[in-house]
Amino acid sequence: MNNSSNKRRFVGFLMALLTMMALLLAGGSAMAGSVTWESLSDSEKSVLKAFQSEWSSLSDKTQGNLKRWAAKPASERNRIKQRYGDWQQLSDAQQKKIAKQLKRYKAMSPAQKAKIKQWHEWVKKLPEAERKKLREQWPNMTDAERRAYMKDLQQQYGK
Repeated sequence: MNNSSNKRRFVGFLMALLTMMALLLAGGSAMAGSVTWESLSDSEKSVLKAFQSEWSSLSDKTQGNLKRWAAKPASERNRIKQRYGDWQQLSDAQQKKIAKQLKRYKAMSPAQKAKIKQWHEWVKKLPEAERKKLREQWPNMTDAERRAYMKDLQQQYGK
């Protein structure tokens, strides 16, 4: 897997990880009050079976967060687990770099974030061969080369 691919997958993973962490750390008032293992649905028990032996000793907040985790579709839980695995395979330097990029992104104004999102949506519409070329060349380009490359892409594919 190349570095550009790692970055792209990591950003997606990081967003999923942050969502999962928010669910696990932010106790919701809707989940207030201790929940007994027996009161869980069969589906919840199936997803949370690893916590059965310690369920009664978990805080209300943790129980609520785990219930929200169990309520997520299996595909979403699997996607988050996959992204977390991808994150763990990155080097410390890669993790730090991506965390720094995320911090910078979170500090941006809503208008700046919207511009980035719009850019990513436009790039997704490019032909696969062009996206591959972009992923491979972008990290090694200077800012001036990036601007020129983007101008060429916009002329070729419109924007």
